[in-house]
Amino acid sequence: MISALLLIAAVQAAPSDRLQPLTLADDRACTAEGAWCVGLVQDEEPVVRPIVRAAGALPLGLEASDDAVETFQPWTHLARLTDGGFLAGVEVGLSSMYSGGGGQATELRLYRLDANGDAGESPVLVVRIRSSLSIRACFSEEDMKQRAGACHDEYGFDAVLTAAGEAGDMPVFDYVTTATAYPRGASRSEDSLEKPPLKPADLVTVRDPKCSFSRRFTFDAVAGEYRPDSALPDCSDYTVP
Repeated sequence: MISALLLIAAVQAAPSDRLQPLTLADDRACTAEGAWCVGLVQDEEPVVRPIVRAAGALPLGLEASDDAVETFQPWTHLARLTDGGFLAGVEVGLSSMYSGGGGQATELRLYRLDANGDAGESPVLVVRIRSSLSIRACFSEEDMKQRAGACHDEYGFDAVLTAAGEAGDMPVFDYVTTATAYPRGASRSEDSLEKPPLKPADLVTVRDPKCSFSRRFTFDAVAGEYRPDSALPDCSDYTVP
């Protein structure tokens, strides 16, 4: 009980640093002191949501399925709100395999939880936090020559969500992303074999300025969700497996 009170006081004393790091172990993520743990529950829809409980009071974790299209794990951060509730998240993993390649992506779904540690019906923020894709680009020796031996297009996307302060009862979040493509000129919307042959100088990983951006998310109490300070660009070439 004492450790729980100390944790609450520490979080409330540092409003500009509202995210408490958690350690992931098996099907749960807990604070270093073990005062709070985030687990996952699934309802009848089925929708997977986070749940916050004191250590030892979490329900059993989700049953793993070999043919699951999605995978789930708790987000490794937790925010304590001034009303006694929480912000906790679910990392949803998506993957796809195709001839000569494949991709995987992770989406963060952030929920607002009440003082009992139970989540609302819908997430208040949904963002992609990482993805990687590899797409086959050579189908013959001629293709290999045109591609200078780089027979796969590689795409990467990484994002960081950090607390930047407060707006009322809810923290403000900064969302910073970096998108990269290999080789130079790679594009999922264009046929690379219809472009000029690649040169050795093209065999580099290039940062995409359009999908490497920063946004500030503030909670909109009327809408019941977080809104960015400006629209997010379409980065599905990087984030959709």
